[in-house]
Amino acid sequence: MYLCALRVLRDLCADLKTYSRRFTAFTAQSTLLHELSMDSQQDFPTPAGVSPSPIRAIDRRYVTAALMMVMVLASMEMTITATAMPSIIGDLHGLEHYSWVASVYLLTSTISMPLYGRLTDALGRKRVIVASIILFCGASILASTAQTMIQLVIYRGLQGLGAGGIMPVVLTILADIYTLQERAKIQGLFSAVWGSAALAGPWLGATLVVTLGWRSIFWVNLPFGIIALIVLMWKYHDQEKPHSTDLDLPGAATLAIGCTSILMLVSRLGPGGWSLNVSLLLIAVTILSAVYYLYHERRTANPILPLDLVFSKTIGPSVMGMMLLGVGFQSLDTYVPLYVQGGKGGGATAAAGVVTPVILTWALSGILSAPMTVRFGFRNTALLGASITVCGCSGLFLCAFFDTPRWVMTTVLALNGVGFGLASMSYVLSAQHSVTWQQRGVATGAVQFFRNIGGAIGIGVLGAFFNSLIHADFVKLEALGIMPSTLLDPNQREQIPAATLLTSQLAITSALTWVFAAMVITAVMQLILATMMQVQKSDAPVDAVDPL
Repeated sequence: MYLCALRVLRDLCADLKTYSRRFTAFTAQSTLLHELSMDSQQDFPTPAGVSPSPIRAIDRRYVTAALMMVMVLASMEMTITATAMPSIIGDLHGLEHYSWVASVYLLTSTISMPLYGRLTDALGRKRVIVASIILFCGASILASTAQTMIQLVIYRGLQGLGAGGIMPVVLTILADIYTLQERAKIQGLFSAVWGSAALAGPWLGATLVVTLGWRSIFWVNLPFGIIALIVLMWKYHDQEKPHSTDLDLPGAATLAIGCTSILMLVSRLGPGGWSLNVSLLLIAVTILSAVYYLYHERRTANPILPLDLVFSKTIGPSVMGMMLLGVGFQSLDTYVPLYVQGGKGGGATAAAGVVTPVILTWALSGILSAPMTVRFGFRNTALLGASITVCGCSGLFLCAFFDTPRWVMTTVLALNGVGFGLASMSYVLSAQHSVTWQQRGVATGAVQFFRNIGGAIGIGVLGAFFNSLIHADFVKLEALGIMPSTLLDPNQREQIPAATLLTSQLAITSALTWVFAAMVITAVMQLILATMMQVQKSDAPVDAVDPL
């Protein structure tokens, strides 16, 4: 017994020594981080009138975990919804509004991003992020109750307004609570969260659609949103008092009106679309909005989107190239599932299996693109990425044209992801490297804005193209008493006569084949723009996690 007691005492002493060493190391590390923080504040002085006041370490861990949950909301929403869209169309009908569900989300989230950035300065970070989460989760609940496609489009627009305030405010809060040295490590962690959530979206969406129905894909946002909301309201507090600033509300409103009108115009062109009077009205609103914004932008000290910077020779090709990349990616993410389910009779799981490799290879190639831009330059890396994208889009067109097996199309789509990753990183780094520190935020925001708006408009244009090609076949189908949306519902599809089903599926695959051909044209245009980029390399080393 005494021997046992001695052994226990010995083990306790050993544990005390271990904890003592750990505490000493922790204290030394904390002191070092404090010194680095002070050094970084000396090397990068804080703007006048702003005094740094970091959050306590334990609060900071809670806040970081909550921000990760918010990041999951933003990154997973688009991919999880795209996989479920064919099933939603099968239930709510309204195939002509297929592209609107994705376009309106992109449009509202993109337009609101610059405005949210200004609001964080005027009202404080906490108010804006809390309001964004509440709006996003509330719109998710409404979307799950939609009974028509029009209702779903409206609720998705509200979701986009909430999502537009998530990404920029999350990045702003991270910059507030972490020093420069700490931020590099945290960025890698958030990059992993972004990639994992986006990659899990298609599979999670397919699983929920098969097991619980498509409405459940909107309920999955609530646990993350509610937990993040509670933690942020409890643990996070603004460290500085909000200060007034010019929000450029007229510019934001004009930009929103112009983008909305042009998206509405392109979404219903062709047979069965807008009447001539409505089309002319939308064209007039678009032109007037553009003219007024040009007039207003030149007379405003802090315009929401400075055009002289965006369309300069230094970053203009990067911005326009990113816009065309957005067209390619969003169109691929929207119309490939429709091809697999509506044209080939596959299910939601099959559609997810085809699209998922794009996100996976994008994330992997993005990690490699950062050091490549340092070694080979921005233009050469962008040219390589754009060339791979041209090959991938051409391969997608050939797969549809020659009716190849599904695994061949999956491989080709994975190639597209490689091109997207290389090109997108080059565009972002080139734009940031071509401007001064004071303009870097504006340049980065412009690149992201045009990528999203390009994707929204591209989906609308290609959706109008698809509707014009398929209109005659759908009229014949409706004459037989069969709604086109039944082609996307596995249960209702079995009730359609075999000959009619085959004819309808051939019509869908034929129309989407030419949609894929149009995507090849956008990829070629992206390659041409890449040749116009300046020949330059990054002078500073680039972290491998930056592409994500």
